[in-house]
Amino acid sequence: MATLITRAAILLLIGALLAPVGAAAQVKLSKQEREAAEARTAYDRGLVFFEQGAHKEAEKEFRNAEKKTDDKNLDYVFAAAFNYLKLHRPDDARKRYERIYKKDPTNTRALVGMAASYEEAQNYREAVKIWMRYARMTLPPAEGQEAAALLRSAQELFAAHYEIAENPAGGAPNLATPQQELEWGLGAAKEIAASGLPLVADKTVSDYVANLSQALVKRAKYFPTNYELFVLDSATVNAVTTPGFIFVFRGILEAAEDEAALAGVLAHEIGHSVAHHAAKMQTRAAQDQQQLQKYRESNSGWSRFMAGLLEGGNPLGQLRFSREQEEQADRLGVHIAFDAGWNPAGITQLFQKFESMSPSSRSSWDLMMQTHPFSIDRIHAVTEYAALLPPRATRTNSPEFTRMKARLKALPPPPDATGLMRPMAPPVKPPAAASRVRSWSLTNAPFEGTMPEDWTARPTESGTTVFEGAEGTDAYQVTVELQVAPTSGLKGLALADMAGRVAANLKERPRARVEAPVPDRTPGGQPVLRIAAAYGVEDEQGRIVPVRHVSAVVEFPGWFAVVSYFGPESHYNRFLTEAEAIANSLSFTGR
Repeated sequence: MATLITRAAILLLIGALLAPVGAAAQVKLSKQEREAAEARTAYDRGLVFFEQGAHKEAEKEFRNAEKKTDDKNLDYVFAAAFNYLKLHRPDDARKRYERIYKKDPTNTRALVGMAASYEEAQNYREAVKIWMRYARMTLPPAEGQEAAALLRSAQELFAAHYEIAENPAGGAPNLATPQQELEWGLGAAKEIAASGLPLVADKTVSDYVANLSQALVKRAKYFPTNYELFVLDSATVNAVTTPGFIFVFRGILEAAEDEAALAGVLAHEIGHSVAHHAAKMQTRAAQDQQQLQKYRESNSGWSRFMAGLLEGGNPLGQLRFSREQEEQADRLGVHIAFDAGWNPAGITQLFQKFESMSPSSRSSWDLMMQTHPFSIDRIHAVTEYAALLPPRATRTNSPEFTRMKARLKALPPPPDATGLMRPMAPPVKPPAAASRVRSWSLTNAPFEGTMPEDWTARPTESGTTVFEGAEGTDAYQVTVELQVAPTSGLKGLALADMAGRVAANLKERPRARVEAPVPDRTPGGQPVLRIAAAYGVEDEQGRIVPVRHVSAVVEFPGWFAVVSYFGPESHYNRFLTEAEAIANSLSFTGR
């Protein structure tokens, strides 16, 4: 630090400090002339103290010189500012340099002093900005080379010591211990696991993400190395970290157009953990509750107002704090990605991609929008911040990233943005004769078919027929339901009208997402409209269980049949073959 300040400040300032000042004339002086003479005398004494290293005494003399001249003699102001740098009081020094620079933006001595003051304060971000301004000025060749060297030195300091400016362990209070943070992270991870989202079961993809994450974690200061990584098979565009865990949604892998963008997202998420944002929010919530109790115990109007604000979730404070967290995570992510060798502004590719999308095509980005609100300002802020780093060779892509993307395209499509829906598999042929199946038929309608031997068919009070596995088995968790109705009682409804009724009924389910009907045909050639849906069902413990559902509306001569298959996300795919076999075996007897 001292070396850099000496190179910069002494180069342009020491000559002014030691500039000779003529002796006062031995004649009767006016008050103004007398004060000017006293200022010169104080300045001379200050120079003596400065040369002796007595900077506290020099401060008093330089301050006296400043006061008697109202900043008109810049030598006095420069001397006081440089002495404050020696006293490690950079704010006092910077104020003087800034005052001179505002009056004269061409004063390079003031500009260099501002940069040196920021470096003394360990605010390397602002120091780099000032050195950039200085290096862009029209300077003599030797001074221009020196300016470029000083800028590069400041950029290296910025890259090496960014945590001083970011202060990730400081800022908002964090009362949680590391063990408490890990316990909170484990609880959050269990909630994500309980949602039933499947993992991407492909080694090429999961190994790539694991290696990329590990490369970033190695360069992330204060991030635990014993974390766990999960790649979730969901079309949702997002990535999430909790203390000790990283969750990467498949949608973010598909949305990233290059490796630097994906590295930027993961580095941003790691930045949230480095800065203890989760623990700080927990601390803030606990402190709000304590403050709420104090307001409730007071009768003042202001206290009642603040109590109402806190009871409503403190929206003003939380919104501001959330923005601060996102901005800080952006900056920390820039450094982490840069240190690991990627283009530090890579994350802006995803920001720009989202901004260019039409609102109707943003559904899979919904979760990321809720947890990481985008804006044009963030794009500019990240780009400008990354430009402050030293010029180094960074990468944007890799052969491993290309292979991972190719592998993703070869995998079955992920669920939709809710993490629940997956396109219905193509129709399969009915089970072969050797399969263990048994027949069923309806007594009140001309239909029959087959079902697995260990399943049962039972009528319900609503007039439908339910097919299900034996009670106590996993197959009992899913249901195939058949509903038939003569077209004569439906006032001439067409197949599309019937499908519309089914879709409308599904949309009434809690948290429902319903796809548009897709035309198809049964193995026997009858026209079909298939409707995929997802919704949530509350279990006995009050938790919301994600359910997947598909209905096939089939038209027969004089009849409509609706075959529906539904079950929890965790069981849906396991019994999809059995459900399709029951649906495809449906036969119209014509009796």
